[in-house]
Amino acid sequence: MTSFLRPLAYRYRWIYDSVTAVSSLSVGGVNRLRALGLDAVQQQLPTGARVLDLCCGSGEAAAPWLAAGFRVTGLDVSPHALDLAAERHPAMERVEGLAENPPLADASFSAIQLSVALHEFPRPEREQVLRSCLRLLEPGGWLVLVDLHPAGPTLRIPQQLFCALFETDTATAMLEDDLVAQLNSIGFEAVQQELLAGRALQRITARRP
Repeated sequence: MTSFLRPLAYRYRWIYDSVTAVSSLSVGGVNRLRALGLDAVQQQLPTGARVLDLCCGSGEAAAPWLAAGFRVTGLDVSPHALDLAAERHPAMERVEGLAENPPLADASFSAIQLSVALHEFPRPEREQVLRSCLRLLEPGGWLVLVDLHPAGPTLRIPQQLFCALFETDTATAMLEDDLVAQLNSIGFEAVQQELLAGRALQRITARRP
């Protein structure tokens, strides 16, 4: 369950943008938040490599990758979001589909980004999403995941308030789980976790063997 504010935030863009702006202050602002995925693995990738932005929404988190010269495909289940992405980021290839079972070829991407999206999935579907990432990555390819993490003492109450107002039970469930251990158990290697924003945010990189 969640409050009435969540559907309003998705219906009225200014609410969503305002919430994003405030919640991103602890990492240096919206642009910094959107670049966290790129910054983590850019040096590991060849110029012009194929990158998948999974659950891309309207494409804002894909924008830094496009600006850096990568060939970006964005996948989302929402046709409306993909239409917005087409307007804002026409260079991004767009695919409509489920993140749990993307209609994309195996081993076709050098990197996959999941930016503040994995917490939207219940536990069984979350594992399906991560297994799909492993399937879609070429050998040696990188997954970079940016999402919620249980906050430290300073931000614990603000995080709880944010989750109560704008998130669902799936976010609470993910805060209880160990994503690093889950990625290792699925078959990823070189899994590294970095905690940001008073521990309220985690950035994880993992490689397909």
